[in-house]
Amino acid sequence: MAADTAASLQEVGHDDLGARGLNSALALADHCAYVGSRGQGAVEIVDVSDPTHPRTAGAIPGRAATTSRELRTVAARKLLVVLSYSLGRGGVNRLDLYRWEGDCTQPTAVGSYDFGSRAPHEFYLWQQPDGDRLLLFTTMFSGRAGDLQIIDASDPAAPRLAGSWSPPLGLLHSIALSDDGRRAFLSLWTGGMLVADASQFTTGQPNPQLNLFTPPSAVLRPAAGGNVHSAVPVPGRDLVIVTDERYPPACHGPARLVDVSNPAQPREVSTLAVPEEAGAGCASPVATYTSHNPTIVGDLALVSWYSNGLQVFDLSNPSQPVRLAQFRPQAVDPGARDPQLGATATLTWSYPIIRDGLIYVADINQGLSVLRYQGPHQEQLEQTAFAEGNSNLARLRPAPSPSSSPTPTARPSSSARAAPSASPAASRLGSVPAIPLIVGALVALLLLGAAAYLWRSRRPRRPVR
Repeated sequence: MAADTAASLQEVGHDDLGARGLNSALALADHCAYVGSRGQGAVEIVDVSDPTHPRTAGAIPGRAATTSRELRTVAARKLLVVLSYSLGRGGVNRLDLYRWEGDCTQPTAVGSYDFGSRAPHEFYLWQQPDGDRLLLFTTMFSGRAGDLQIIDASDPAAPRLAGSWSPPLGLLHSIALSDDGRRAFLSLWTGGMLVADASQFTTGQPNPQLNLFTPPSAVLRPAAGGNVHSAVPVPGRDLVIVTDERYPPACHGPARLVDVSNPAQPREVSTLAVPEEAGAGCASPVATYTSHNPTIVGDLALVSWYSNGLQVFDLSNPSQPVRLAQFRPQAVDPGARDPQLGATATLTWSYPIIRDGLIYVADINQGLSVLRYQGPHQEQLEQTAFAEGNSNLARLRPAPSPSSSPTPTARPSSSARAAPSASPAASRLGSVPAIPLIVGALVALLLLGAAAYLWRSRRPRRPVR
């Protein structure tokens, strides 16, 4: 469905990270962006103090046979969390926590959690609002017992297992939480999507359990032939965006809006799709036209969509979402590619991150892009200080004070009819507030009257004849 109002995504800054390719997740804190690797590469550290000219400023070295697949930051704690898993013999499965004292380009390791032989897949970072509790809800994507591991990282130097949970069906691919930590949205791949109560974990109860709101019999099923990759709540509304990741040859994977006002029975409301969905089979060259990771701000959903780049949708009418804009970076020929994903230059993968009204996103082939959105609801982005789909750290920008942000002067339209010319004196008078002008005139008259009286009283009198 076409948008009624023109919208666009403009790239304002880019770092191809040495055209290395195989880039994975993205995290932001202070003046640094951190980009992981789908291969054995380093976590690249990019200085984004000037978003129009991001530049690589350091790295955390990679490990042999290990991918640094998922990254999060907590800027207020000067903390970076890296999830890594083994790619083969000699690889490791762990969470590593890094901190910095002054410069975010120089993080140092402070703690870690080792999963042993089990490979973690993704994690959701939840921080207690106005508190110190920090939990990493880690999914193992194995179909085995304990597919959810909750790591308490409140003390980054000593992260510990707070509890685990086994889903009743499917493979737990990812999890997202409501901001208050009470509801959890579970993506069970071919098993569908369930809603659960996570409050025993987030409130720190002893022997915590995850309790299902949605009975397995009422699970939201995947789209035909697809999977449930991510399920991310829409802030302030009883809606969730569910994405469907599909690799070639089944390369088309839409996203869906789901009504969770009754968590016991999630209900699909509408579909978010791209033009390629209407085609048969995969385009040439073979590509991955599939939704992946969403971040939602107000009425806007920003979804990384592999070969379709970054897609922006208007959710103001949930029953009829409108595709507004897209951005497909394709300037770089990467040094390494993922053969599973096809041959397109664009493979936008990370959760988009909104910071101070700009959009940051990582592409497997193209590196880091900084974008500006213009179009419907752009003020909602401009008012956002931080938002990402894989944590509850979203916050708004403070309202500008009148002294620091004067109201811009509107320029008259060139098509507006010109008003009759006024005299220079009238123009000057028109620019002065009325009350001070009247008071000034009265004071001037009084001073003139007083001066005239003094002059007359001091003048010599002529003799009377």
